[in-house]
Amino acid sequence: MSVTASAANPLIEVRKVTKRFGGTTALDQVSVTVEAGELLAICGENGAGKSTLMKILCGQYTEYEGEVLLRGQPLRLSGIKDAEAHGISIIHQELNLVEELSIAANIFLGREMVRGGFFLANGEMNRRAGEILTQLECRIPPETLAGQLRIGDQQLVEIAKALSLGSDVLIMDEPTSALTEAESARLDRVIGQLRQRGVTILYISHKMEEIFRLADRIVVLRDGKNVTTVKREEVTPREVAHLMVGRELNWDRQPHGEKDSEYSVVLEVCQLSRRWPQHPREWKLREVSFTARAGEILGFAGLMGAGRTELFECLYGNSDDEVLGDIFLAGKRVRFEHPAEAIAAGMAMVTEDRKRLGLFANLNVGENMTLNSLHQDRNAARIVEKGRETKRCRDMVGQLQVKTAGLQAAIGSLSGGNQQKCVMGRALLTQPQVLLLDDPTRGVDVGAKAEIYRLIRDLAQRGMCVLMASSELPELLHLCDRLIVLNEGRITAEFSAAEATEQAIMEAATVNSAKGRGPSDQNLGGGS
Repeated sequence: MSVTASAANPLIEVRKVTKRFGGTTALDQVSVTVEAGELLAICGENGAGKSTLMKILCGQYTEYEGEVLLRGQPLRLSGIKDAEAHGISIIHQELNLVEELSIAANIFLGREMVRGGFFLANGEMNRRAGEILTQLECRIPPETLAGQLRIGDQQLVEIAKALSLGSDVLIMDEPTSALTEAESARLDRVIGQLRQRGVTILYISHKMEEIFRLADRIVVLRDGKNVTTVKREEVTPREVAHLMVGRELNWDRQPHGEKDSEYSVVLEVCQLSRRWPQHPREWKLREVSFTARAGEILGFAGLMGAGRTELFECLYGNSDDEVLGDIFLAGKRVRFEHPAEAIAAGMAMVTEDRKRLGLFANLNVGENMTLNSLHQDRNAARIVEKGRETKRCRDMVGQLQVKTAGLQAAIGSLSGGNQQKCVMGRALLTQPQVLLLDDPTRGVDVGAKAEIYRLIRDLAQRGMCVLMASSELPELLHLCDRLIVLNEGRITAEFSAAEATEQAIMEAATVNSAKGRGPSDQNLGGGS
């Protein structure tokens, strides 16, 4: 495999950069060249050093060994503002929006437009924000509060914020991690427009199809070190994945066995509807009915806003909206008012947004994992026995192969993939009958993704009922025994593993859903 020769006059040159955090070396003698106008993909497992390198280039990390050159001149940034002044901006993987402010206010935060020298020019900021959102083919009003947006829409606002800077160099760290395929295609078009204007893009992604669709060259990092730099056409996705993890990965579609009557029905949902107050559509979910069996992986597909997350929130007791219909868990009718009730009944959930909804930054690794299952460690006096708690947590860390300095380590010190394993470990420590997984591999590298896939299949083989929503169709096709497609809160199709194809799923996800504004009156009596 040949290494691409660097350009004679690269736009950016990273020379033997080393970055340490205490006793941990995040980058070790890393050298990279970036040519003007190219899209350079940076690949590697979580913890490989990709984000650390990008944070140096955008001025977030200012202390490191080695040097960075911009247009042949030494560059030592003092901070993010300094990087922006040099024409470098970044779209972070983890969202950094102020939820109490509007979309427009977030886009121009720290660079507010004023009139008369004193007053905020809100009208002008809304107008300009609207133009950028239109460029992203996003129709959300710029006056909308960021906290009211779903995670995918929040990601688009982060992208709009970076585009508003008009930078020469744009760093994209997992920009599509929360986007649907349609939204990702929209971003592809924006990237094409930026490249036509001569913008240089550094692109981090764990999605091989994106890398091979967009990149000119690919840099592979592993354990903080350079592995290679190659032209896209010189390698295959399988070869890049092997370079990233240092071993072969099996991405072949797994055979699925039909879950027939010998598998008992664990979950039954009948005519489930969820109101959408003060919204023209009126209903987030409309007359959703399905069954799920022990040992089955049941997948839920659909575009952003189709109702996947809203469905899981209803099942888990995490909805403040009015919910109608019936839910039966192990044959017993249930209606959970709080997730604690769902956990006690044998249901657990892994959220789509681990930073905002899944992790507790002030708790360490062990505390994050055992938070929902401490009742298992109480003695007769109802006091938690620390030794018992530690043993259960240590066993789960070993089972999930979490890479951590110890149970006392700060949760923020872990890579994204290992943080996700901790969130899954917390759910599994409650010993659920039904496990809800909402985009469980979002922001996770190919190595950790393969490990999570193996874990999900193993859980199903041991008899757990797994419901899984994902914005990645290949992931659902790879894992699931059955697939249900949602569109505008309704079920529009159901496929067995043998029947499911990407084309059939996308057709069901994009067709007009059944007419009507909500459940019929005769169907409203099934629950309140």
